[in-house]
Amino acid sequence: MLNTILSPSEERNAPDPVRPIHVSQPSSVFRSGLTIVSAYLLIMAMIMVAAWALITQDWVRQQRIQEVELASLARAQDEHVSHTFGKASEALRSLATMLAQGKTQALLHRNRLHEQAAEDMLRTPQLHMFAAYAADGTEVLNLRQRGSASLPQLPPPSLGYWRQNSDSRIFIHPPVRDSEGHWFIPIEQGARSQRGEVLGSVFTLLAAQDFNAFFHETQLTPQDRFSLLTLNGLLLLHFTDDKDEKTPPDFASLLARASQDRNAVTFETTYPFGDGSHIGVFRLLRDLPLIAVVSRPTNVARSGFLAMKQRLIMGVAALAILLALLAWLIYSDAKRHEQARTVLGRLNASLEARVGRRTAELEQSNRELIAFSYSISHDLRAPLRAINGFAHALKEDFSEKFDEQGRDYLDRIYRASVRMGELIDELLSLANVSRAPLTIREVDITTMTQEIIDDLRVNGPGREVEFEAQPGMRAEGDEALLRNALSNLLHNAWKFTRAKRPALINLTAQEEGEFLRFTLSDNGIGFDMAHAKRLFQPFQQLHSNQGFGGTGIGLASVRRIIERHGGQIWAEAIPGEGARFVFMLPLRAQVVRRRRK
Repeated sequence: MLNTILSPSEERNAPDPVRPIHVSQPSSVFRSGLTIVSAYLLIMAMIMVAAWALITQDWVRQQRIQEVELASLARAQDEHVSHTFGKASEALRSLATMLAQGKTQALLHRNRLHEQAAEDMLRTPQLHMFAAYAADGTEVLNLRQRGSASLPQLPPPSLGYWRQNSDSRIFIHPPVRDSEGHWFIPIEQGARSQRGEVLGSVFTLLAAQDFNAFFHETQLTPQDRFSLLTLNGLLLLHFTDDKDEKTPPDFASLLARASQDRNAVTFETTYPFGDGSHIGVFRLLRDLPLIAVVSRPTNVARSGFLAMKQRLIMGVAALAILLALLAWLIYSDAKRHEQARTVLGRLNASLEARVGRRTAELEQSNRELIAFSYSISHDLRAPLRAINGFAHALKEDFSEKFDEQGRDYLDRIYRASVRMGELIDELLSLANVSRAPLTIREVDITTMTQEIIDDLRVNGPGREVEFEAQPGMRAEGDEALLRNALSNLLHNAWKFTRAKRPALINLTAQEEGEFLRFTLSDNGIGFDMAHAKRLFQPFQQLHSNQGFGGTGIGLASVRRIIERHGGQIWAEAIPGEGARFVFMLPLRAQVVRRRRK
């Protein structure tokens, strides 16, 4: 390589070396930030459109809710008022008929009239008074409820109305007030002869307080108002919790503007009142010249919408802040997340290796336990057979050389060896229950239990046993293991009811959520619930000294079978009154254990 040395003057005049020009490219961080900002703006635009759509939809929904609520409340008031006035009308017609009959027979049945009025008043507590007048204005009846001494004065009978009109409906007078300030609605019914001659009239009083109590029980908001009008707009009742309201609305002029179609059963209108406006529902009562009005202030009706709108706006603002924060976190933590995923992958690989290693160790331990159990079984049977055989030989060949105590000892040795062989077989059976693979299928529990009971009847022909199994019981599970479990349970029930005449055994099933609940009950000797925890433990017998036999393995096998199917079992009993075993099986098999090759 040739190095050229320039003088200072030449170095100053020398041209600048040519450097490569680099065009700046947007970094990946910038591109990620631009993507995140674009996504944020797009999401916020979608959220704003959705919020506007929700506000509009909520406005329509709130309007509909108010209409439905007020219409329902008006319908409820309609039914209550119609029912109450119907009771009053029925009682008045009955008394008017009696009054007319008494007149045509030239005899006023005052006692019968009084008795009928008292009976109607007792049957309908809303009726606070009955009064009857003859055609000449003579008072025939005046009956008041007890404690109603301050009832207001009744208006004069409207005999002229009844003579001019053939209408048989009740006549409703303007409300009157008693000395204590309580309002009442007078109702009058004319009494006519068969020829249509007016013979008198009958009055009753309905207390406004009775309608007020029902309205306060049914009103949906404290600001709701209820009014009862006649067809021409006369106000009979007006209930409100607003203590500042002095004068009710002018319903007469309002009715003239509200509905041009007077045949409509219900119509709605918004009208100004006080410092605001009200939404009112007007409902024409069936068979009565009345209108029920239920109203609600507009600001109360719209309060739900305004509150929802405010919450939605605050929610959108909070969501915008959260999204901005989330975008910043995503942008700043991308690399750290990638590093965390790498570390997590290494940890997962290490964990899988450890799990595989420990699984192999567990399988090896299980294989060793199985081999050990079979070895123990085989090694124990040889000395047991020797003990059993030699004890039997001693008893047969040298029985005369032993006294009574010696022969008893030989019998005990023989029985103990036989029982030890049975215990070894039961332990192997219990181990097989835990190891055997499950073959899941639908099992007919009713048929299976009936077969087991039939076998027990063959082996015990002298027993008087009444067995009932609910028809159509089915479950999913391993048929052989379920037969083993049911056989153990039914053998127990059969064994412990041998002193009963007759013995009662019953099996039922019912669904409980995702499980089938089976209940096997009997009327046997039962057991003390203080020892219930020992019941499903191997070799634990609660009645070992009472001559019932058994090895104490059966119920332990039952518990393992039920638990392998994903269920559970427990027992309930009362000494001397029987026992009940309850076990739960899933509707769909949950635990399937397969033998590894």
